[in-house]
Amino acid sequence: METDKWIEQIGQQSKKAFFKYNLSHQHFEVLTDAVAAIWETALDQIRQHPEILLDPLAAEERDALDRHAKQVLAGTPVETTFRMEIGGKTKFVCCDVYPIRNEGGAVVAVAGVIEDITQQRRYQDYLTEFAQRKDSMLEMVSHDLSGPLAIVRSVAGLLREEVQNSTKQEVAKFTGIIEDACSNCTNLINDLLSEEHLRSPQVYVNKTRVDLVEAVRKITEPYQQGLLVSQQIELDLPPEPLVMELDQVKFSQILINLISNSIKFTHSDGRIQISVRREGDEMLLEHRDNGIGIPEHLLPHVFDRYTAAGRQGLKGEQSRGLGLSIVRNLVELQGGTIRVESREQGGTVFFLRLPLHG
Repeated sequence: METDKWIEQIGQQSKKAFFKYNLSHQHFEVLTDAVAAIWETALDQIRQHPEILLDPLAAEERDALDRHAKQVLAGTPVETTFRMEIGGKTKFVCCDVYPIRNEGGAVVAVAGVIEDITQQRRYQDYLTEFAQRKDSMLEMVSHDLSGPLAIVRSVAGLLREEVQNSTKQEVAKFTGIIEDACSNCTNLINDLLSEEHLRSPQVYVNKTRVDLVEAVRKITEPYQQGLLVSQQIELDLPPEPLVMELDQVKFSQILINLISNSIKFTHSDGRIQISVRREGDEMLLEHRDNGIGIPEHLLPHVFDRYTAAGRQGLKGEQSRGLGLSIVRNLVELQGGTIRVESREQGGTVFFLRLPLHG
């Protein structure tokens, strides 16, 4: 049995679409039924007019498709995911494409598999959003708990000093219990946050096509609602989508860490400003606050692991010595760079650059 025949038989039974496109004659030698279901268009119409497969793609998706097409024609297989708008619905499609060569080594056809992954993508987006909200709430709650716990511990210490030389030994015992409980709670918060951040760099980088503008809005939404933080969060984002290849979970951890860092060192009536723009083939995110800044002698060490540059926050929050080192690690894992500018009592600015196309 010819190869194309058994592929067609598999295609008739699979929800995945199989195809083989002859570049010389510009027609499909193999195109299975599932492609009609994915595009919601008659199979014969797709065979006669292959260009209609591009109609549901947004402009930014076509740009990505053009880049991938050049890769395949140059002889490199491609695995990609793109978004389509069909009948008022958004669909996500995974496409694996392989170059087919003749005996002389020239690419004469492309073949591959197409799968509708809309349900999987929605579930993934739900998990990503849940993780983002969990991380942001965890950071905000820990920030709000650390301050009061530090105050309670300080007051307990004062009480202990007052009674330690008196006959009220029972009171001294109780104040000691309060101090120990505060220390245990603070350590638990720090250990929990450290574990969350330490695990992320060990997970492989899973890049997908993400609208960064929408991602920044979702990450900052809990902070902007002002339920747990008093600083004002201001966004300066492009009016149009900025679609790029990104590990969305790791990006959310980067931004949440930067926001949390600003909250620690910015007064309650201060501002945190986040701007995003495209510069060539890169995305530039500027994260700015008008907080207390970083002393000049500490600036070279802010991204070091367990650095001596770690300081207590304005409400007594202890430094874990990990936050910004984790941020740099997560940025570099995605092929990006991050740098900082700051002056004492003059605020801080982080400049984050990531490649748009992986």
